Amino acid sequence: MEQKSIFEQLEQLRITSRSEIPPHDFLYTWNGVPCFARGELVAVTGKAKSGKTYLNSILMAAAGTSALSRGAGNELEPAYNAGRMDGGHFLGLKRIREKPLRVVWIDTEQSADSTHEILRDRIGAMTGAEASDEVYHVFNLRQVRWQDRMTLVLSAIAICMPDLVIFDGIRDVVGDINNYEEAQNTIGQLLKAASEFKTCIVCVLHQNKAAEDKTLRGALGTELQNKSFETYECKKDPETRIFSIQQTATRKYDMPNKIQFCVDKEGLPVGCASVEPEQVSHADTSQPGVKEIFRAAMMGHSEMRAGALKAQVMMRQNLRSDSIYGGLLVAALQQGVLIRRAVSDREVYYQPGPQMTEPQLDFGG
Repeated sequence: MEQKSIFEQLEQLRITSRSEIPPHDFLYTWNGVPCFARGELVAVTGKAKSGKTYLNSILMAAAGTSALSRGAGNELEPAYNAGRMDGGHFLGLKRIREKPLRVVWIDTEQSADSTHEILRDRIGAMTGAEASDEVYHVFNLRQVRWQDRMTLVLSAIAICMPDLVIFDGIRDVVGDINNYEEAQNTIGQLLKAASEFKTCIVCVLHQNKAAEDKTLRGALGTELQNKSFETYECKKDPETRIFSIQQTATRKYDMPNKIQFCVDKEGLPVGCASVEPEQVSHADTSQPGVKEIFRAAMMGHSEMRAGALKAQVMMRQNLRSDSIYGGLLVAALQQGVLIRRAVSDREVYYQPGPQMTEPQLDFGG
């Protein structure tokens, strides 16, 4: 076959007002906003342990539910409470087509055991059924040399023909994250695959480590941000342990509201709403104030571990919602009722603050 001339190439690539080009084909709506389009890249970013894998799990669970309930509207409370999809709905996310989406999940970061556990125990629990081998094509590439990973990623897309690709994480297919040539080549290959196979490729990449720096890491992050159709930022509040998802960039439809969720004792995401301190202090004046609630829960102790304090408050106030407790805790910290002391990321203690004053409760009998 003769090579096409420059003129022929340009003529083929030219777009006019009469060109017949199909509109974007979206996989989901989120609170009614179309998102995650075929043929495009989507960036998912955040600091370490900020909920990126939870977001991916929610997308995959929504892809694999057996059927969509009709007329469900925005009645999402059952799914919020159970940590499960309710007819394909969860946290306002809804799959558009009736048939489940075929998913390729590439995991380069976690161990094979962790990948398997998420597939079996999280995604399976959220969908209410065993994760189908026909829907989920999951590959753990952590043990593969970085030089060989991209070939396997592109091959998996070509062979499995997925509707959705979760690529966690894209950093592990390049040798130097600050090499612009590598970055352009990697993003270019993914864009070509997304377009050719009409799939949406979700690329996970961390933000820079500095707390105030929210840019995506390296030249790879710059190129991904420039070429992505949408970007979603994941955060975790260290005080309330409430996760949030925020669309920070889009080429099409703006999603103005944050999506918030907590994690239940089974390790499943469950819907919750952030509670402002004003809501806590003024919601019901017949109930004890923040100071009295935490003073009673501390039981005269000079310090209490975070989990023990939460258990005491939840039990004494008969609370069933992590988000309500989170609001109380934020209010207590802001009002100076409590002081937080972090020994490590996993070990946190609370002490009485300057506003937790006399009279002290008498527990001496």
